[in-house]
Amino acid sequence: MNISASPVLDMDGFTRTLVHNISSSLGPGFEVTVSDQEKNNRITYTCLTIRHRDNKISPNIRVDELFSAYKKGIWSMEEITRRIIESYENIDQETTGLEDLYSDPQKLSDKIFYRLINYERNCEILDSFPHFRILDLAIVFCLSVTVSNDESGSVKIDNRLASIIGLDADKLLTIALRNTPKLFPSEFGDLDDLIANIMRKRGIPEHMIPVFMGGCLHSPMKVLTNDKEYFGASCILYPGLLKKFREELGKDFFIIPSSVNETIIVPADCTNIDHLREMVRDVNQTVVPPDQILSDNIYCYPSDFDKDFIAHLLS
Repeated sequence: MNISASPVLDMDGFTRTLVHNISSSLGPGFEVTVSDQEKNNRITYTCLTIRHRDNKISPNIRVDELFSAYKKGIWSMEEITRRIIESYENIDQETTGLEDLYSDPQKLSDKIFYRLINYERNCEILDSFPHFRILDLAIVFCLSVTVSNDESGSVKIDNRLASIIGLDADKLLTIALRNTPKLFPSEFGDLDDLIANIMRKRGIPEHMIPVFMGGCLHSPMKVLTNDKEYFGASCILYPGLLKKFREELGKDFFIIPSSVNETIIVPADCTNIDHLREMVRDVNQTVVPPDQILSDNIYCYPSDFDKDFIAHLLS
């Protein structure tokens, strides 16, 4: 094993050193490569991929955050190398959930779910994926997998994978509408609680939270997400869920697409829609990470959900 500990100054040198270190540590039979992977909203990340000739699963590992940790002195090159190798070795190739992909792909149907992404920001790649357009959004499909111990991940279903599974877009939609609420149960709570929890995670003392929140306390706004708080905006398509909210509120409401991870529900009589639109655009430009932006638009329930296609989804 020959691990380089020489200091590196840029991303290119960092990735080349990682490839050298990991290849030397893992030995023959492994191929370590670096590539740019396009994620949501046409945002690309530099990823490292480890392949072994006997394994079908080749995980992509983002290196931008690792490089940042290295530059800040949080982790040494040796520590980063060790962590990547441990992460790879902890992946159980037989329990990812994809072991039936080629032998019996129909067994994967229970793992199919959907996500909501922005249509225009992803239109250049959507032809390669089974999808549906809804409002200014797109429904895309994924397979739920286990990546390490109890940690879950996903694999996007492109046209090639859909062909292997033997399901077209209509069948994927039918299955995903059934599976997604089960795989990712919805969570609905006060905006106050969400903001307070974020502050706690950032180490703000409990007695200081009301000071920082200021006018946000006792907000009429609610947050809708899933139990993973990841791509939780998809919950707006859970059958019957928005209708249930309408009955509980007793009034129409706006849906603010705050990110791909959650939406905010605002009673329609609490604010001006033009103000909300301006707020969403500003937040998207200044706060939300580019790959997590869902939309600059505001939706109104039920008027924006009266279109035939949406009515079909929610029926």
